[in-house]
Amino acid sequence: MHRLIYKAWIGLAGWLISSWSCAVLAEQSITPTVLDFQLSCDPDQCRTPVLEIHEDTGAGASSFEYVFAPPPGITFNPDHATGVEVDGGGDTHYVLAVAAGPHWVKCKWLAKAQPGGDKGLAKGYCWIEIKK
Repeated sequence: MHRLIYKAWIGLAGWLISSWSCAVLAEQSITPTVLDFQLSCDPDQCRTPVLEIHEDTGAGASSFEYVFAPPPGITFNPDHATGVEVDGGGDTHYVLAVAAGPHWVKCKWLAKAQPGGDKGLAKGYCWIEIKK
């Protein structure tokens, strides 16, 4: 009888320890960050804000992609979209309009560090023509 009680206590203790370790090791939920970037438009084109990314590790690359929607009542001309890099450095760096449609434009900023040299930097904006 004592042996059964002893085994029951060991089983209960094992279950409590495993439950506690699972709770401690469980991943915390990630809170999403919403980036509220807005396009600036004139009668001919819309452009993104000037954004800047850095690659400060000295070895890797950092990139950032974002899809922008037009303000109400504006349709884009997807054939006339580009990126403008106003400052850059490192190995590879650019700002590009990588894809576009009548109701969106997707831009990419990339900065790659020069191995053993300059850190990466890409600063600039994308623009897209408004369809008349």
